[in-house]
This record gives sequence, C-alpha cells and structure tokens, in this order.
Amino acid sequence: MLNNCFGILSATESRDSLRRLAAHRAVASIPIGGKYRVVDFALSNMVNSGIKLVGILTQTDSRSLRDHIGGGSAWDLNRRNKGLYMFHDKRNQAVSYDLQILKDNREFLARVKEEYVVFSSTYLIANVDIEAAVRQHIESGAVVTIVYKHTDEADKKYLDCGELQINMNGEILGVEKNSGKSKDANISMEIFIMKKSYLESLIDKVAYADYARTLKSVVYENLGKIDIKGYEHKGYLGCVNSLLTYYNTNMEMLNVDITRELFFEGRAIYSKSKDSVPTKYSKGSKVVDSLIANGCEIKGSVKGSVISRSVVIEEGAEVENCILLQNCVIKSGCKIKNVIMDKNVVLAEGTELRGSNIYPLIIEKEVLK
Repeated sequence: MLNNCFGILSATESRDSLRRLAAHRAVASIPIGGKYRVVDFALSNMVNSGIKLVGILTQTDSRSLRDHIGGGSAWDLNRRNKGLYMFHDKRNQAVSYDLQILKDNREFLARVKEEYVVFSSTYLIANVDIEAAVRQHIESGAVVTIVYKHTDEADKKYLDCGELQINMNGEILGVEKNSGKSKDANISMEIFIMKKSYLESLIDKVAYADYARTLKSVVYENLGKIDIKGYEHKGYLGCVNSLLTYYNTNMEMLNVDITRELFFEGRAIYSKSKDSVPTKYSKGSKVVDSLIANGCEIKGSVKGSVISRSVVIEEGAEVENCILLQNCVIKSGCKIKNVIMDKNVVLAEGTELRGSNIYPLIIEKEVLK
C-alpha cells in the first residue's frame, strides 16, 4: 500500500455537454449506476491504493458534491491526521482552472509531507490499480506517468478525450483530441503521477497566465520534451463527458461482466451510505436486465434500465432502457423508453415518452416545495 503518496481530484470538468443534467450539480456528483456518484470511482481508486490524504478541487457551485462527500467517512477519510480536504474556486468564474485553485490554496501543498502525488479527473469511470501505476512510475524514473486505456472502439467511444501517441518504449510523445477517425487508440484517463515538487514547479510556470490553466494542458505541452511514460489500464473504462456517454455508461453497467469487474473484483467502489428499506416488488411486477437501488416500489414492468433509490413504478407502467434518478414516480399506465429522468419527477398517469438510443430524452428535475 502506498504511504508516500497523496491524491488530488479535479472535479472541475465542463458541464456544457451534459446540459440540464449538470445544470445544478458538478459532473462529479451526477448519480450513476443506481446508487453511486461519478466521483465515487476516482475517490475509491485513491483509497484502495492506500492513499490517506486527498484534496478535491471544486467549482464555486458544488453544494451537491459537498453534500455527497461530507466528511469522507464512506471512504475512511474522516481522519484526525490527513483525510479529506475540499477546495473551491474562490474567483467565481465561468470556467474553473485546477492549477488556479491549487495556487489559491498553496498552503495545502506546503503542509503535505508525501513525495508523490496522483492527480486525477473524475469523469472517466474505472476501477484502477493506482498502487501498481505508482510503483511503475517510481521504478521507471519518469517525470510524469499518465494512465491510459487502449481501445479498438475509439471510433465510437471516448470522443473528445485525449488520444496519446506512445512509442515502443512506453514513452508518450504527443496527444490529440479523439475525433473518432480510427478504431485503435490509447485514451488518456487523465490520471497523472508525479513528484509533489514537480507539481509545484508547474504551478509556478503558469504565473504569467494568472494560473488560469489546467494541469492536463500543461503536462500535455511537455510531451516529447521531458520523460513522460504511460501505464496501461486493461480493464473497463466508462466516460461521462456528454449526455449520450452518460446514458451509454449506465447501460454498459447492465452487462454482468462489466458490473462484476467494476464493483466486485478485488477493489471495492465506496459511496455515501443511505439507510433505506429493500425494494418492494409487488405481485405482477416484471423486472428484466436492470439495476434497482434500495427503497423502490415496483408494481409495473422494468426492462434494461437503471433505477435509483426510492423510485415508484406503479401498476401498468412500462419502463424500458431508461435511467430514473432518485424519488421519481411513474404513474399507472405510463410508457417510457430511452429516457433519462432527473430526481423528483412525477409522471402523470398515461404519459408516453420516447427517446432513441442515440438521442435519449432527458426530463429535468423538479424542485421540491
């Protein structure tokens, strides 16, 4: 287990492509897989490797994320020493820059005694062996190590993610945005491993721009100039950088092999616990190939869907290939297909809604009165 390493999560991803789903919450706090949030995967990867000190960089509007993370007890980070620190963008800008937030909270880095840092985005969903990646980084002597995933589906998945050019020695020489022009690609998972001293030097280097840069962009600028190597993650990689990728990643979690790898093989994925009763399935209900969280009441039909906590599906309602977030109520006689429904939505009796598998329909959440 790692004892000379700390973690930083950059929960400052752009919300633009997630439209109303991210209108009132950070990408990191979007619900996924029925009972998890996007941030749970990156945060669990850190603590599973033995990291005991994690800083989370957030945008100004991060109430939902702060409510979910709390004191960090779900990840055993509510410690007297080390533990969890959350930093928000004090500048109230339209766009948040992680290096700017770090510069504004420089005393955090000054107090850290660990030699190495794992810096990660949150929107890429995986169960990663961070400990192995850090050990390879130390043994290789590289200045920076970037975790990546090789895929033969780059023409359909991971669009707009970084596509790395890697030589036979494992050195990363360049990066470009994945535009889907080829099937085979090495996709950057935006997990960067380096010494703390090097991170501090990168912050200093962008003083000319008032620190308004992302760590990712600064590291990529140095490709081919310094020794930057890759560590290949050979497991599943999901992505939440658009409404369609959010929908597809949830649907992929219905695959038994993917679910087993993500949640049940070796390294656990932790999340905030909510004590609730088991889901009640009434006589006559029918559920096929779906993930159903606790506290639901199912009287109708559910097929190929991801259902969050405390959802009610009344008798005669039909739900197919949908994502229903917390506290939704689907009244009797409703028929919905390929729909993403945000929390607290109540659908009137007999309503019929239909999106497509490439343009899922999204219903905005209702504010409780």
